[in-house]
Amino acid sequence: MNTSSVSQHSEGATLIQFYATWCHPCKLLSPVVNTIEEKMSDTITVSRVDIDQEQEMTNQFHIMAVPTLVLLRGGREIWRHTGLLPEGNLRTAIAAAIAGR
Repeated sequence: MNTSSVSQHSEGATLIQFYATWCHPCKLLSPVVNTIEEKMSDTITVSRVDIDQEQEMTNQFHIMAVPTLVLLRGGREIWRHTGLLPEGNLRTAIAAAIAGR
């Protein structure tokens, strides 16, 4: 997976979830991201990147810790968060970033 394939995957916004299979917080965040993907499917596309399998992309996005969420629009990063977030907070943050707030 490369940046151009991720950014072109959606005409709207793309949420990239950087994770690792050994990361417990990543496992806790996955169901939250899955719910966001279902509830916001008309607004965003979700891509998942295993940092151990996709080191080039991990380096390109300067991922230093997981879980990290990166929101792209038009191929540009508009929001980033490292760590856990409750569903409501994540949904609010994504909506605000897309709206430019």
